[in-house]
Amino acid sequence: MSVLDKIEPTLPSAWYYDADHFRRELEAIWYREWVCVGRLEQVTRPGDYFVAGIGTQRVIVTRDRDDRLRAFHNTCRHRGSTLCTEESGHFANGRIVCPYHTWTYSLDGELLATPFRVDSRGFAALDYPLYPVCATAWGGFIFVNLADEPAQTLAEFLGCEAEELAHWPLAELRSVQQERTRLACNWKLFWENYNECYHCPRIHPELCRVVPVYKEGIMSPKERPDWRASDAPEDDWARVGAGVETWTVDGRSDLPPLAGPDDADRAAGMRFSTFLPSLFVVGHPDYVRSVRVVPCGPESTDLVVDWYLPPDVAGEHADKIEHMLELGRIVVAQDGRVCELNQQGLRSRAHRQGVLVAQEYYLWDFHQWLRRRLCEPQTAEG
Repeated sequence: MSVLDKIEPTLPSAWYYDADHFRRELEAIWYREWVCVGRLEQVTRPGDYFVAGIGTQRVIVTRDRDDRLRAFHNTCRHRGSTLCTEESGHFANGRIVCPYHTWTYSLDGELLATPFRVDSRGFAALDYPLYPVCATAWGGFIFVNLADEPAQTLAEFLGCEAEELAHWPLAELRSVQQERTRLACNWKLFWENYNECYHCPRIHPELCRVVPVYKEGIMSPKERPDWRASDAPEDDWARVGAGVETWTVDGRSDLPPLAGPDDADRAAGMRFSTFLPSLFVVGHPDYVRSVRVVPCGPESTDLVVDWYLPPDVAGEHADKIEHMLELGRIVVAQDGRVCELNQQGLRSRAHRQGVLVAQEYYLWDFHQWLRRRLCEPQTAEG
């Protein structure tokens, strides 16, 4: 689909603030889909760990003694106490110890000891391992799935989106800057804003100077009324402007090019890979940026933004990093402001539902994706 050929309704306004509906989305989407929670570089050694939040759930991510990625619910099998009280750290002696009654587990989740417990008939440690969570990685990004039996493998979930960044050495890069922003809006509003550029001419003047087609309120040339399939293939998708090297405020790169991207990648200046509901990754000729979406409540969302470089480049060009960060920071702040304005307006008693205009076809796709997972009726085209 290029553009919508007729007006389509948005999702009901209440879906963006109703607490019961938010819980429904957690169950149908966030607790069943693959969700990105971090990077392998956060757990470089056996026993390193961090704790990730997904809705109301807390998950421990670590490496076992065989260097395998492991994840568990942050809950002791005894009476349900929280195990890890710090957001990250290292399990001393390769043991996960409950701070309440000292039940002790191995890094692969096996119950090893129950100090001071008076022995009782029928108790077997093998019956009480930690609650496991499916965890695996792609390109250095760690994904978990809270379902007992995920409907897809991670490879199936990633699909063709992962191919967009196949030329980038994602696993070899390291985050050189991470910034977390709390937005007073529903998580879906961020994805809706991400999926259209109708707002770009007014909201993102700096970005429009780097990607000129955004000045027209569209995401790619194919959204123009006069676009034809016979036009040059390179006109099918947005590209940076003439003389622009990368996404920086002045369009100039002060960093060496990454190994991997080919001439077409460099000419485009950007490649996006989107992994609903939790992550998108953007590859540029000289750096990579990712944004993780973390729902905190019906009207509260965290954005976790990382910028990535090869380790040697980060060390040798530390004075150039601020230039790399500036445009991304500006765009996140601008998007955050309008998402919060959107959230506020949806509380109007008069506004039950909005409409989508022609170039908001990716929003329509997103809404259909959401409805399918909620088992909700879709439009006639869905």
